[in-house]
Amino acid sequence: MRRLMFYLSVLCLLTAACQAAPPIQPMTFPTSTLVPPTITPVPPTATTISPTPTTSIPVLELVSPDKSITLTMAELMELPTSEGYAGIKSSTGRITPPQVYKGVSLKDLVNAYSGIDETMGLNIVAEDGYAITFSYDQIMNSTFIAYDPATGDELKSSVALNAILAYTREDQPLDPKEDGTLRLVIISPENNQVTDGHWSVKWVNGVEIKALIQDWNLTLDGAIEETIDRASFESCVNCHKSTWKDDKAQEWTGIPLWLLLGFVDDEIKHEGPAFNDSLAQTGYLSDVIAADGYTISLDSARVARNNDMIVAHSVNENPLPDQYFPLRLVGSAVEKNEQIGQITKLMLNLKDIPLPTQEEITATETTTPPPSVEGDLIIYGKVAVPLGLNEADMRSMEVVEISTEHPKKGQQTYQGLRLNDLLEQIKPDQDATSLVFTAKDGYTAEMILAEAQNCVDCLIAFTESPGQFNLAMPGLSSDLWVKGLVMIEVR
Repeated sequence: MRRLMFYLSVLCLLTAACQAAPPIQPMTFPTSTLVPPTITPVPPTATTISPTPTTSIPVLELVSPDKSITLTMAELMELPTSEGYAGIKSSTGRITPPQVYKGVSLKDLVNAYSGIDETMGLNIVAEDGYAITFSYDQIMNSTFIAYDPATGDELKSSVALNAILAYTREDQPLDPKEDGTLRLVIISPENNQVTDGHWSVKWVNGVEIKALIQDWNLTLDGAIEETIDRASFESCVNCHKSTWKDDKAQEWTGIPLWLLLGFVDDEIKHEGPAFNDSLAQTGYLSDVIAADGYTISLDSARVARNNDMIVAHSVNENPLPDQYFPLRLVGSAVEKNEQIGQITKLMLNLKDIPLPTQEEITATETTTPPPSVEGDLIIYGKVAVPLGLNEADMRSMEVVEISTEHPKKGQQTYQGLRLNDLLEQIKPDQDATSLVFTAKDGYTAEMILAEAQNCVDCLIAFTESPGQFNLAMPGLSSDLWVKGLVMIEVR
């Protein structure tokens, strides 16, 4: 009997298990649970960006003398938030108006993870290799020169400034292609200032705490007078880097002397034909002067566009030793007795040479004959055969494909025409010395003609937009990778 009752119980359980389950009813919640009354409103200064999957990926390496750590975006956003207006004044005087940036200040970053004293500075490193050093005073006290956004004039009264690693602009994440994940900017509480463009570093991925590099200035005295500080010089090296190895295999890095002279040989500092070739041909002496007054004089014809005469600021990637600091003249075209160190001033002796006025310079520029050809891309100037090309014309020529390292985007593949193939077609004049590339937005970049002719894989590359072209310039500085190229002038 007991066995019968046991089997009946099992049978009932199996029958119940085989029955169809009742339909699942949607769950409901009391309205009061949607917004618990205990939630505290987010204060206005708190970070408003919700974490995304990328917040767990390392975005910054912080290197100190005794350790190296990587930080994710989530970890950076846990640090105190700094927010304010930042804009820049470029070396050519162009103003980028202030916008609102948010991020973490350099001061808060180093205080949170390492600490820093007056003997140290920060080297800010970008993905493309660009690097610039901030002094202790700049990090802790934000001692930067600021300019009026409307006029570009230096502000006489001090403005509260702060150097930050920004991760948003106008409350939106930075554009990875345009700015990178992090961008260094100098902010203020109000939109009443801009700072020098070399302090605004894109694609930041590293911060190095290191022994402080002493600040210094180089005076340039010619048709005009300018002073270049250490940061400005380092920024210029990133665009116009030149190196030389001596007989001890030491590598010296700096800027060709002629480029520095071109900054003050007339009133054209940077854009277009910054170096005055005509003036150099008339003949003048340039004095290279050391801190103790020791001077050497060099003829302008010898210096003109000579990349083998370098004003170096580092050797083997380190600041110069005391006997040469801050700058030394080196290079294969410099005699040993001319390798002067401790340079503080460059002076152009132009007193007996008639210099063109700004009106004459402007008149010359405005009376330059316009191109006699039309097309999506125009090549003209000191040439035998000006060219006006459309994309269809260019695709009917010998199209090549190259894979090369972009200064900022890494390895890329490009299709287009070799620049040298077009130069052979236009037949530059014998006295032509440079190329000036002009983009659709008015940006210009100048290159020595001989360097272009030596660049086998330099391309005028096709883009996804018909009739629009970019320059692909393997091994050359990023300022020559012109986007939206519309014109090449041979000078």
